Amino acid sequence: SYWLSGSVNQLLLQSDFSIIYNWTLNGKILKQGPMVRNTTIQLNETSAIGNISCSVKNHVSYGEKTISVEPCP
Repeated sequence: SYWLSGSVNQLLLQSDFSIIYNWTLNGKILKQGPMVRNTTIQLNETSAIGNISCSVKNHVSYGEKTISVEPCP
């Protein structure tokens, strides 16, 4: 059994500029594209072990948050 603790939250302000998001699991792209609204991913608890990252960027800025997920003891 596995347990995911923590969350990756990103607050984005509305603007006229394109925002691109990217979700990865251990460096492998899970989901990416232009940000239209909040994006989420659903992970299988047996395969979601390692580093989960969410990054967002636009023409002036870049941000990334990574959490590490380990199996329950």
